[in-house]
Amino acid sequence: MKKDTSICSVEALSDCTAIAVDLAKRVFQVAGEDAQGELRYDKRIRSREAFQAWLDELPAGRRVLMETGPGAQAWARRLQSQGHQALILPAQRVAEHRSGAKNDRNDALAILRAGRDRSIAAVPIKSEQALAMQALHRVRQGCVRRRTALANQMRGLL
Repeated sequence: MKKDTSICSVEALSDCTAIAVDLAKRVFQVAGEDAQGELRYDKRIRSREAFQAWLDELPAGRRVLMETGPGAQAWARRLQSQGHQALILPAQRVAEHRSGAKNDRNDALAILRAGRDRSIAAVPIKSEQALAMQALHRVRQGCVRRRTALANQMRGLL
């Protein structure tokens, strides 16, 4: 079955009010819908460089939805700097909207459906400094947890 190329065109992208991106290391799946919730854009982008070029061509002022995960914060900051409304949705809540097998296309469509769900609160987009501070706090929490476990183990043995 031949894929409909009109759903991957720039004209189709300009009709989209919400765009969902399933982020990955190398392959990115993009889906877009119009104001009525009808799928207008569906494309697989096969490299980070091609995805960056695609972002540069994205018409300004779009609502771009992503799932939490590695790199989502960095992509969201880049989208915001280009004048888009970037939203990061919690992965657990996106999974509730997935239908069919778990694959990149179904994940992108689930992100679109989750974006319409008003009960889902977006994850705050953090600055690089805030993420660095969060990492330091997590490392410290791990150290405290290991120190407590070691002290409890020593007390138990004595």
